[in-house]
Amino acid sequence: MLRVKQNLIQRLRQARTQSDLYDLLLAAIQLEHSTIPPYLTALYSLQPGTNPAVAGIITSIVREEMLHMTIAANLLVALGGKPNFSAPGFVPSYPGPLPMQVDDDLQVGLQPCSRALIYSTFMRIEQPQEPLKLKLKDGSFTSYPSATSGQYPTIGDFYAALLSTLESMKVTWGPASAQVTPETTGTSWFRATDWFPITSLDDAKRAVDVIVSEGEGATNSPVDNDGDPAHFYRFGEIYYGAQLIQNPDQSWSYTGADVTFDESKVFPMTPNAKASMYPPGTRSRRLVDEFNQAYMQILLGLDAVFNGQQKELNTVLGLMYQLRILAYAVLTQPDPNSMTQSTGLTFERVPLVIS
Repeated sequence: MLRVKQNLIQRLRQARTQSDLYDLLLAAIQLEHSTIPPYLTALYSLQPGTNPAVAGIITSIVREEMLHMTIAANLLVALGGKPNFSAPGFVPSYPGPLPMQVDDDLQVGLQPCSRALIYSTFMRIEQPQEPLKLKLKDGSFTSYPSATSGQYPTIGDFYAALLSTLESMKVTWGPASAQVTPETTGTSWFRATDWFPITSLDDAKRAVDVIVSEGEGATNSPVDNDGDPAHFYRFGEIYYGAQLIQNPDQSWSYTGADVTFDESKVFPMTPNAKASMYPPGTRSRRLVDEFNQAYMQILLGLDAVFNGQQKELNTVLGLMYQLRILAYAVLTQPDPNSMTQSTGLTFERVPLVIS
């Protein structure tokens, strides 16, 4: 569970105008984005053609994190603000705490996929306040430490405070035409029930509910409003090695089809790499630089999409496929600093080189 800084909630409660919320929503967008590089790194580290069930689960979660980022950005646009994905400081430095996070012991890095990473980092990011105890195939039950938020609020508390502030504020909602939606982009990238214009307080409540329920699930259920396992429990399918299913008595358990994870089929990439680790002129440095350039093109493309060029979304999504191809080029290149590891993905903000 992500614990967020107390002063963010205080600032939300003290906001009196829509513009007072802009920096806070920019931080929320940054947080929603910050999980995508670690999740993509784990996904890309799976060797092509292997571990299809694991790849499918992580892909579905990345897709929904992109949706959550889109929702947060649409909220900002609806209130009259402008997202800036390429701004200095938007991209986190990995490893480290995520944006908005209390600087506790949760350090999130860029690492190859493993059951240990899924359990200790990814499930903790997505952890609900009280994880449900669910039955496993061997008859035992899951055991995940309860979150102890103490004096610190959660991301769910942050969004709840945002809605409370909006309720007390006379809001002038921006037009649907300014937002990134199926109507303005001409695409159906996300489910229509999850992706819609935000032009009222009720729309904002629905949108926030999508973010919170897809991450943690309902208090007494492991699934979100669409009936899909929430992210915490979906990652659990990888860790526990079985699909989450609903039983005839309406309970849920990890007793479905096997989710096989062969960790020997993961690229042994150097974790938490930086471009500066690779000398200029080496193949590793060239490939890492190309990867980071493609990543920057995506961020700059998102700037355009959320600032009036919504139909460019298809182009930006196309760049995601290019990023995957470049990731495999990096991950199959031996790390010149190691006898056993491959070059690592870095996801760094760099100046865009115009060729």
